[in-house]
Amino acid sequence: MRRRLAIGLVPVLLAGMATLAAPLPALAAAEVVETGSTTYVVNTAKAEIDVTIHVSIKNNKPPTTTTVTCFVHYTCRETIAYYWNSTTVQVEAQAGALKATSNAGKVSQHVASTKADSRQITLTYPPVYYKQTRVLTLSYTIPAAPASPGGYRAGKAYADLCVNGNSVLADSGSVDVVVPDGFNVDFTAGTPLSKAGDANGLQTFGSGTVSEPAAFWACLEATDPAGLTSTSLTAGDQGFKIQAWPEDPAWASAVTADVQGDVQKLEDLTGLQMPGGTIAIDEAGGSQLADYAGSYAPDTETATVTENTDQATVAHELSHIWFNAKLFTATWMDEGFAGYSEKVAGTGNYKVCGAPGAYPGSGSADLTTWSFLDRNSSTLDQSITAWQYAASCYLVTQLADAIGPANFKAVLEAASKGEIAYVGASAPEASPLGGPPISPKALLDLIDERGMLPAGVTDLDRAQSLLGGYGIFTPDELAARSIARANYHKLESAAGSWKMPLAVRNPMAAWDFPTAQTAMDAVNQILQLRDQIQKSVPGVNLDGTSIQTQFQAASTEADLDALLTLTKKEADAAAKLGQAKQLNGGSRSIFQTIGLLGTDPAASIAQATTAIKNVKPDDASASAQQAIDDINGSAGQGMLRVGIVAGLLLALLAVVLFVWWRRRRRAGAAVAPLAGAAAWPYSPAAAYDPATFAPPAEPQGWPPAPPAPPVDWAPAPPPAPPAVLPPAVVPPGEGNDSPH
Repeated sequence: MRRRLAIGLVPVLLAGMATLAAPLPALAAAEVVETGSTTYVVNTAKAEIDVTIHVSIKNNKPPTTTTVTCFVHYTCRETIAYYWNSTTVQVEAQAGALKATSNAGKVSQHVASTKADSRQITLTYPPVYYKQTRVLTLSYTIPAAPASPGGYRAGKAYADLCVNGNSVLADSGSVDVVVPDGFNVDFTAGTPLSKAGDANGLQTFGSGTVSEPAAFWACLEATDPAGLTSTSLTAGDQGFKIQAWPEDPAWASAVTADVQGDVQKLEDLTGLQMPGGTIAIDEAGGSQLADYAGSYAPDTETATVTENTDQATVAHELSHIWFNAKLFTATWMDEGFAGYSEKVAGTGNYKVCGAPGAYPGSGSADLTTWSFLDRNSSTLDQSITAWQYAASCYLVTQLADAIGPANFKAVLEAASKGEIAYVGASAPEASPLGGPPISPKALLDLIDERGMLPAGVTDLDRAQSLLGGYGIFTPDELAARSIARANYHKLESAAGSWKMPLAVRNPMAAWDFPTAQTAMDAVNQILQLRDQIQKSVPGVNLDGTSIQTQFQAASTEADLDALLTLTKKEADAAAKLGQAKQLNGGSRSIFQTIGLLGTDPAASIAQATTAIKNVKPDDASASAQQAIDDINGSAGQGMLRVGIVAGLLLALLAVVLFVWWRRRRRAGAAVAPLAGAAAWPYSPAAAYDPATFAPPAEPQGWPPAPPAPPVDWAPAPPPAPPAVLPPAVVPPGEGNDSPH
């Protein structure tokens, strides 16, 4: 969670100065011995590094005497005395004027060579002869206040320096560093020094005797948090504690202004509120963060920003309050969102993240293996890291621009809650991938489902195509996802107002696409049956029924299978109901009309319709079958009923004719007989005796027999003849005692 420094902003510390100048050929140990000891003192009172060098040159080469011809015929003895009167030291490029003295006379100096980070100085001192020792004392200071060039710092809360064995020609020597008590010292490069003493409020770290002082170097940082000045402020609802070096009030003022201006802008951009409590923002040296401009530690809620900060850096680190390992699992996600968030710093402090260009490393581009920098990072490492920052910011910028500000907030809110990207009928459930922190897979799903689709982006593969070339996902993963999402959204469209069940959404979010497809097959069958039901029974809508409720609540394949079984039964019942409605709506013959008397197919159909709506397929099927049976059996029933009525009418007619015939026959018996006919059998004076009366035999074949009734029908028997026949009527004038 660090922001990469721009090239040119990193102060260059002198590390390994002794390697910048090769020592001269060593003199024989028996001739001269030079030793050098260097002490660096962190002077916090003056914000400088005080350096003292002691060089001791001991001449071990005795004079030599030779005989030479000095005059004709004369010889002379010549004594040659050897001495040394110069040496070379190297000092840091930022060092001030070198002061040099000796234990015997003046020391002169001139600059022998100058390089970017050091300069070599030749010292000339009074000659040192055999058995003499010349001791040189050299001193200089290195400015170490905030913003001093070179990166050396010697403040009350922070010190940063590199040390060297300055004497180029020394045969041996030592290096010491003196730091005030209270500082925690950490050797960051070179050869670490050991703690050699602690007295008078000062702690000393020493190298001991080293054989080649010119090749010795070490870098260290010293921190004392108690030495920081602290300023409290509130921005929005969030508290901050600005902890600056006492020597750098300008940094504290700038960061305070940035915080006050950026917090509300960041909350407006992300839609997320600061977590509350107090966020610390500490000042750091340019080299303290190993080539980074800032960092954020979510565990301690502390942002560290270098002294060379700018407004964009502050916004970047503040955004890491959200965009860190607590929200995202991958560094490219943290840094991409933080880089995009720098836009709140405003024009002049933020540049839109463009395409990062070609990947500078070997092989394919890869954002999953993040390259972190340290003091020993190579130029290639720095190039790869710079590319990763640029690429991450570019990806997030492209995605954010595509989904728009409102959806950008919605995506981050869902990510902060660890919600599943695919939304159902109820409140979003937890993602099967877990979180927060969320993975790149979960982020891609949220971008698509909560960002791209609400923004009206019709290309379902737009986001994954953008991310596909950066090593985040494999081509096979993205290909399988593309097919599954196409099927999912086609099915979602077919579902209409019905929301997709968790049994489908969970495996989709888990990138378990085979399982998701199996669930989608079941869902497809259910939806086809739903549509078939609504087509079979016009006017019937399953929206709001228990089938929709169970559909949307299905969380497992077993739930879907059970619902599929129920829906099939419902579809069968609906088909039967549709058949009943079709039969009931057709034309009817007279026999069907008569046969339906006393039945009510419409009522059965209404009962079946209600049962369909209430998802009671057994009841619906029974009622629909009743209507079908009534209608299909109505013709036969009508014919039966007509036959019965006809039979009754014929029977009634037979009775009437029979009665009429009997009466007519009786009336014909009183008429005078025809010639040859028998005489009237009754005596006029004879009295009518019902007991002895016997009617004449009826002629054969009369009256005709009524049609046979159906075998399952027995009409009521005809009424019995009266027990006593009425007296015969005698026509007038035909009786024996009728008057003439």
